Amino acid sequence: MKKDILLSIVVPVYNVEKYLDECLKSIINNYQEGVEVILVDDGSKDSSPLICDKYEKEYEYIMVLHKENGGLSSARNAGIRKANGKYIWFVDSDDYIKDGSIKEIINASLKDTDLVMVSHCNIYPNGEVINDYLEEPKENEKEPYVYFYNKGSASYAATRFIAKKRLIEENSLFFTEGIYHEDEDWSPRVLCSAKNFAVVKESVYCYRVGNPKSIMGMLNPKKVYDKIFVSKNLYNKIRRDNAQGIMRSFLQYRVEHNYVTALNELEAYSGEENKKMTKELKDNLYLLEDINSNRAKLVRNVVKLIGIKNTSKLLRLRNRIK
Repeated sequence: MKKDILLSIVVPVYNVEKYLDECLKSIINNYQEGVEVILVDDGSKDSSPLICDKYEKEYEYIMVLHKENGGLSSARNAGIRKANGKYIWFVDSDDYIKDGSIKEIINASLKDTDLVMVSHCNIYPNGEVINDYLEEPKENEKEPYVYFYNKGSASYAATRFIAKKRLIEENSLFFTEGIYHEDEDWSPRVLCSAKNFAVVKESVYCYRVGNPKSIMGMLNPKKVYDKIFVSKNLYNKIRRDNAQGIMRSFLQYRVEHNYVTALNELEAYSGEENKKMTKELKDNLYLLEDINSNRAKLVRNVVKLIGIKNTSKLLRLRNRIK
């Protein structure tokens, strides 16, 4: 079985008993020959481990890995190491996939590209569905980072990128553990490492927006510090790799996005946390120094005039007016 696996679907699981059945049934209903499913139970305290074990007993292509809690990145990394497939797809256990999705991905993978990139749809609590479609690349968009740089605003969720295991291992593209916003750190590195890609234009992955129990649904100041951490990671990658041309511009765009997002969130905090956060943002303003976009220039100049705190207030006011 191990030698002819084309696709490993890695599903990190943590306290999602409410959603897990729907997620796994959506995968089972899409099953194709040459697919394995790896459920990584990240130390769940609810009935999720029992649900995982039940599915492992019923389906020979499902395997379960129980581990101590280490966070989403740790669970994904464990899944990568366990995977036997040529390609790896991360599916979050509170989301689900559409009918025909695995077949679409397998068909796209026959092109033997480093990456297969899929379209998403966002499912909101009120039932609203918004699709985030990917289009076929243009002639000058051979590399995935060029494609995403030209696309501008788009989701960088790891669930959107199905990568060759070889690509991940040879380029040390494991997830940074212990941080939030791990996808903002991982996805740009993957996009810059892949030499080519294929696109699944149909929306195949359903992302559940606003799940209050999800890791990303909780507010805490560490998210702001981790945004800055991600900016520094990508900034250092630019210098370490001596990135030039569009790759440099793409990485700078992600550095800017994460820093400005962190700056925008400063105003939500008060007291000692606000002071600490202000210092962190001020100490890392250098991240925007070499970026020539209008937004980066504006933020640099406004900070010089009125300081970090007031710039954050202006950003939040601007967002409210929008």
